[in-house]
Amino acid sequence: MSVIAVAVSARPVPFEPSRGLVEIEVTVNGLVKGTFGIDTGADRLYIDRQFAEENGLKLGPTSENSRVAGIEGSSEAAAVHLRSLRVSERETLYNLTATAVDMARLGGKPGGYRPDGLIGFDILRRFYVTVDYPGRTMELISHEPDFIAGGDAAAVVPFRQDGHVILVDVVFDDTVKAPMIFDFCASHTTIEPPLAEMLGYAPDESRQIMVGSIALGTDSGVASSDVQVVVMDHSNLRQSVSDSEFYGLLGASFFYRWKITVDYRRRLIYIH
Repeated sequence: MSVIAVAVSARPVPFEPSRGLVEIEVTVNGLVKGTFGIDTGADRLYIDRQFAEENGLKLGPTSENSRVAGIEGSSEAAAVHLRSLRVSERETLYNLTATAVDMARLGGKPGGYRPDGLIGFDILRRFYVTVDYPGRTMELISHEPDFIAGGDAAAVVPFRQDGHVILVDVVFDDTVKAPMIFDFCASHTTIEPPLAEMLGYAPDESRQIMVGSIALGTDSGVASSDVQVVVMDHSNLRQSVSDSEFYGLLGASFFYRWKITVDYRRRLIYIH
């Protein structure tokens, strides 16, 4: 089991939202600079294979039997040990086992853009994870934030968990309720063709539509209007989320208006 030592900073970590992802600058092994995504849809810590090889990180063996599935593709996987991962000036994680994959292939775009790594559930579950989209900052907080005891959140939405995956109920156009995966590392909200058809749109895959309104939860009051949504099949993702029904991913095209905290301990999402 990995041993993690953390010193928590009160300073939020800035992120660059231009690709719709929550991507922060990190330092690997005290020397190597990289860009890692905060990914509530990932089960563990991942590192891009090319980034690892270019920076002299020793990889374990790979085989066709050790593959990782992404939203639109898959990749062979290999273990790699990290002595440390510095998330900010005052937050460092030690003695980590990461999984090396071809990040571009997980997104179905070999040769396309890829982050240098992803910070997933096996690390995030130890923290209260706050992403402030308007403020473009992120925090991993190990102690209970003051706003929880004070009841200062504007809305609180419960979620279910299937392994590492966060599942929330979402209401489309005030009429259609569907379970969705809550994913900080999804640049767009995506929906399955059957859900697009229920909303009155042609169920053509790989097309963008504008949904009139999307609400998180059934009575939270947290809703966004005119949300850009991509219609796509999620068969590849279902390989790792086989036990739960879902109709897509709730991503940055919905989140960008909100400051959001995920509380894995209580299985609650706080909206500020």
